[in-house]
Parts: sequence; structure tokens; C-alpha cells
Amino acid sequence: MKVTKKIALASAAALAIVGISTSAHAAPLAVTVAGSANTTTSTYAGSQAVAVPSSNVIDAGHTVALAATADTGTVVSFVASSVKLVVALDSLAAPKTVASGVSSYSATSQGTAITVYAYTTSTSVGSVTITNGSYSTVVYIHGTSGTIYNVAVSLPGAIATGTIGTVTALATDVFGNPVESSAVAVTLVNGTFSDLSTTKTLTTATKAAADADTTGATVWGSASYKLSPATGSSITAVVSTSASITPVTGLATPVTTGAISVSISDLNATIASLYAQLATAKSALDAEKSGRAVDKVASDKAFADAKALATTALVTEQTAHIADITITNAKYKALVAKYNAQAKKYRFAAIK
Repeated sequence: MKVTKKIALASAAALAIVGISTSAHAAPLAVTVAGSANTTTSTYAGSQAVAVPSSNVIDAGHTVALAATADTGTVVSFVASSVKLVVALDSLAAPKTVASGVSSYSATSQGTAITVYAYTTSTSVGSVTITNGSYSTVVYIHGTSGTIYNVAVSLPGAIATGTIGTVTALATDVFGNPVESSAVAVTLVNGTFSDLSTTKTLTTATKAAADADTTGATVWGSASYKLSPATGSSITAVVSTSASITPVTGLATPVTTGAISVSISDLNATIASLYAQLATAKSALDAEKSGRAVDKVASDKAFADAKALATTALVTEQTAHIADITITNAKYKALVAKYNAQAKKYRFAAIK
């Protein structure tokens, strides 16, 4: 009986130890991305692709399902960067738009997978960090562009007469992401393309073409074409698309046409004008120098004349003073002589 009780106590103790060990070493966090194990990386090619929600509806076709399984009673957190999260997809009862998402979400595991849905409006790579206790994993996501929604056109900031410029057309989706392989019409006013035509339909470059071009001349979602040598005073480029574009409720109004004008500068005329301005400035400077030289001559002469007059006056004054002294001395000597004569006659001291 005692042996049986000891065995039971030992078994209970062993089970308790096993239970403590199991609790202290929880199973790793398990995460799936769109139903598969997470193998994403931070590169564009290695991240999970998902279509941007161009219709402003957050549904299954524009989200990535992230499912995290963890021990019951533990907290699982999702923190997004350049990505948004929702815990339920769009429905008639609870519509979901691009404004519905949040940047973080936490929930306590009930022993089954916790699922959130990630979406992005950008083609740049974003991330969602999923954490459970000491376990953590990062899912990388990038968006794929929607259809053409906006067009734009650009010209060089300055074009000189006779130089060859480039016109560039750009196509973007409703969120401003580059749209590739889209036809964009460009018409020139007061100018021509290098083949002397005035209207062209350009096709925007693919990401693959842009990535392959090491010179950087090819830009994803844009198309460029050389112009003929510039003439006249200005050139205008007008861009448009023939695509059927329907405004999306809750998002920006589409831009289906645009224009830009740039002045054409005549370098020869500009240089001639600058030379003329320089000549005028030099003439003014020379005149100023000449005027100052004349002033200096006049100033020097006035100084010399004043000095001469002062010297003459001083000499005249000195001469007059000497004459006065001479006369005074003569008078004094005459008086002394007269006095001494009387002193001798009357026998009193003479003045030497």
C-alpha cells in the first residue's frame, strides 16, 4: 500500500515537472503569408506582392492574409511600416476603404490562428513585424500598380535656341505609383519631335526595363522623346490619355490631360546683350576714372596755388617784421647814444 502511494506521488511530481517545462518553453510563433510559410525578404523581388486597392475597396484581391498561431493566452502583436492592417475584409455591413487600416494590432491567442489582412497603396516595400513573447518574424510586402489614372508631362527647365531638349510623359495610378506599358499622347506647340512630327503616342517603360538600364535614362512608368533643335521664343507640350478612366469614390480626381510651357532663350542674343552691358559699364567706369583724374589735377593745382600764396604772404610778413625790428633797433641805439651823451656831461652812469 505504501509502495503504491509512493509511486502515485512520484508520477504526479513527474507530470508537474513536465507541465512546468512545457509552459516555460512555449512553441515558436508560426506565421503564414497568404496560406504559405513566410519566406519574404526586404527586396522588391523577395517581398510579397499584392495589388494596390485602386477601387478603394479592401477585399481579398487587394490584401495579404497574415495568420499567426501562438500558445493560448499569449499576446500576438502586428506592427506595420508603410503598410496598413484590417482584421476584417470589406462587406456590405462594414465597408473597408484605404482609410480603414491601422498601423498596429494586438490580440490574445485562443489557441487558433489570429488573422489580419495587410494592404498597401505603394509599390515600395513595406513590412509587418509579428511578435509573440520572445519570438518575432517580419513579413515584407510591396504593392503592384493599378491602371493608369493620371498623366503628366515635363520639359527641361531651360532650353536655348538651337539645342535639343527632351519631352517626358508620365503615367501613374490613383495613388501616384508608376504605371508601365501605358499609351500616352504628347502634342507639341511651337516645336517638333526629332522626326519633325508634332504628335506622338509614347509607351511608358516597364520596371524591368528601368532596372536593366544602368545609365538611369529609363524611368519606370515614363517615356521620353528627343525634340528637334529649339527655335522661336517658347515651346509647349500637351499630354493626354485615351484610356477610359472612372473617378474612384473617396480618392483623388483623375488627371487625364496636362500641359507645360518653357521659354526658349537665344544664347547669341543673350551674349551680345551681356557684352553690350559690359561695354556700357566699362565706358562709365572709364568716364568716372577720367573725371576723378581731372578732379585730382584741379585739386593739386589749387593746393599748389594756396601753398604759393601762403609762402609769399609768410615771406612778406617776415620781411616786414625784420624791417620793423631794424627800425626799432636804430631808434633804441639813437636814444642810448643821446642818453649817454647827457650822462657824460652831467657825470652819471651811462648805458652800455
